[in-house]
Order: sequence, then structure tokens, then C-alpha cells
Amino acid sequence: MDDYKKLNKQPLKIVLTEFRFSPVMQIAEYIPKLQEAFRKQYPITDKKVEQSVQFQSGGLSVSAIDRWGFIAADKKSAIEISQERLIYYAADYPRFEGYSDACKIALDHLCEIVDPSLILRIGLRYSDLVLLDGEECISDLVDRHYGYPECLEGLGEPLHQRNETFLKTELGALAIRSLYGFHNLSCMPDIQDLPVDINRVDEPSERVVLDFDHFWEDGNGVNFDVDDVLEKLQGLHDISRQAFWKITSDYARNEKWS
Repeated sequence: MDDYKKLNKQPLKIVLTEFRFSPVMQIAEYIPKLQEAFRKQYPITDKKVEQSVQFQSGGLSVSAIDRWGFIAADKKSAIEISQERLIYYAADYPRFEGYSDACKIALDHLCEIVDPSLILRIGLRYSDLVLLDGEECISDLVDRHYGYPECLEGLGEPLHQRNETFLKTELGALAIRSLYGFHNLSCMPDIQDLPVDINRVDEPSERVVLDFDHFWEDGNGVNFDVDDVLEKLQGLHDISRQAFWKITSDYARNEKWS
């Protein structure tokens, strides 16, 4: 299917992209210039320290890594930068073209100010919240594979069902994860602490969280060229979109979310 229409009531809650580059150990020296470049669109700043654990011949090595955040005034988009990656978040996602344009602006500033040598990984992740209303059942909205196995009926009260599927794609690998049941999560547990405000639905209800994580990576790295990076990002998006269209139903897309 080539005609992917805009879903006016889309279930999408958050989109994020990780651009991992060759380490820049003195990244702190560039942060003031980056903040100046981003401050008009992302005026809120934040700094966190995260632990990095590495396995070495002598045992574990634990180090602290600084992470700086630049957040939009409405907290619907944000940029996080550390010594080896830039992450762009968007809780307001009209179309991919606008999202890609925002990524380009961030990457252009990164290249102009920091000039990383190599791009090592590009990961594009979508998280959708599919809510069931009234008499709907999960198979009305998504493929029945993402619900409870029918063969287990009668053994007990179902609580939740997790699924995880990995696919090798022409660009890299696609991980599709789901969490179905009666709960209050609006996205997967590992991305609850975000620098942006997503439109959460906190009252427990029957729902399924769909998570599409598509990534390209090269352990040796390739030259950091923004146009090439964005071309890879476009390819990651195209396959992820196809996956969403295959998993969700015609009724969900044409009626519930139209």
C-alpha cells in the first residue's frame, strides 16, 4: 500500500530517534554553543548524569556520563545530547516530513558545532496506545496475535500478554513489542521517564501498547553526513509504517482513528 493517509485520531504517543556517533569526550565544551543554537525553539534546559557500565578484562567499569536536554516551551519536543549520541523526541507528530525536518535542524547544528566524525547507529522508535472502547475486542483493532492465546482460556483470569518479534530488514533490524491487558501504561515501561509530556491515559483500562523500534547500525561507523543519515531515517520510517499498517485493522484506521 502506497497511500498512507493521515490518521486524525492517531494512537501514536511518542516518537524518538537516537543518532549515535563516535565519542566526543570533550562534549561539555560545546554545550554553550549548542544551547545558543537551540534556545529559541528549545528554551528549557536540563542536565542529568547517567551511569555507563562497561565489561572489561579486569571486571566492570562504571562511569558517569553527563546528558544535556533542550526542551520546547510546550514540552512536546526535546533534544538530548551526550558525548556519543543525540536523541530527538516528539510527542506531537503530524507527519514524518515535519519530524525529519526537525531532526535535520538538530543534526545540522550538531555537525556545525561539534562535527562528529562517524555515525554508528540510527534508531527510530514509535510507541502507540490502542484503547478498546465499549464492545470492541482486540481483534477489532489489531491482529489477534497480540491478544491472549485462545488455547489458555479457562486456566485462570488473564492479566496481561507481552509479545516481542525481531525482524531483519533491508536496513537493519526491527523490534516489534506489545503489551496487552488491563493496565494504565501509555508506553513501554523503559520509556516512562521522558523529557517531553505525552498525552497519557492513566485510568486503567483494556489496552495494548504497540512499540516499533527500527534501527540501522555499523560497528565501525561511516562518515557522518547529514543527508545520508536522513536518507537512512526515511528508510527506517517507511518499513516501520508498513509494520503498523499490517498489524492494525482497516476498521481501526478507517473509522476509529480517521
